[in-house]
Amino acid sequence: MGRGGAHVSGYGADYDASVMRLRERGSGARTFGGEGLFATIIGTYNECLQVSLDALTGIGGEIAETGEGLHMVSRNIRAAESTNVESFESPTWR
Repeated sequence: MGRGGAHVSGYGADYDASVMRLRERGSGARTFGGEGLFATIIGTYNECLQVSLDALTGIGGEIAETGEGLHMVSRNIRAAESTNVESFESPTWR
């Protein structure tokens, strides 16, 4: 679980980098100076793209936090197991 948590945390950074590359790339859609139907479609497409990228921006942090949480769970399990072993080895249980 600890190694898996480290991998998930790395995926969060990869995800953020991917969203940043998409944002830098832009939509690729341009109008050619007209104000007709095509310009309206392009404008709506660009707005939708920006809203989508804004929505995706915070997910990378959540992925990384999930990985950290998995790593913490792994540490807590090891600590609990160690404490249980010490407890059972104490004279009280003999």
